[in-house]
Amino acid sequence: MNLKLTVEEKYSQHWPLICVISIVVAAGLFYSYQITANVLLEGYLRLASFGFLALSILSYFKIRDGKVLIDLETDADGALNVKYSVRNNYIHSEDWSLSEIHEVKLDEMPNRSLYNDLMKKDRCVRFKRKNENDWIYFNKIDGRVIPFTQENAEKIKSYLEKVKNRL
Repeated sequence: MNLKLTVEEKYSQHWPLICVISIVVAAGLFYSYQITANVLLEGYLRLASFGFLALSILSYFKIRDGKVLIDLETDADGALNVKYSVRNNYIHSEDWSLSEIHEVKLDEMPNRSLYNDLMKKDRCVRFKRKNENDWIYFNKIDGRVIPFTQENAEKIKSYLEKVKNRL
C-alpha cells in the first residue's frame, strides 16, 4: 500500500511587494544622487540605491523560482521516494530506505545567513541513521535546506514515524 504526503516550502506572500517597493526606492535614490551636489551624500545615496536594487533583484529571483513542493511516497517494500518540484516541474528526487532511519526530530534551520537569525520560526526535519551519531537534514537540495512552517514539519515527522512503525 502506497502512502503519500505532499507539503510545501515556507514561502512568504510578501515577495512581490518587497520587489516593487525596493525597485521604486532604488529608482528614487538613484534620481536623488544624480541631482545632489554634496559628494558625501552622493556616496551614501549611491550605496543605498545599489542595496535596494540588489534587494529587488534577489526578491525577483525568489518570485520567479516559486515555492518547492515536496511529495513523499512510500511503497510496500519500505522505500521512501521524495520528489521535489517547482511550478509542476520536477527538479530533484531522493530515495531513502525507511529501515535506515533511526530517529526523527524537528529542528531550527541551520544558521548560515542573517535571514536565519531573524526568522527563528522556520523549521527543518532531521534524522539519524542506525549506528551513526550525526544528524542528517531530510530535505536538502543542492546544499540548501528547505524551510518549513511548524505545521508542515510536524506533518513530515509524523508521516515518517507512521510509515516507519508500519514496517
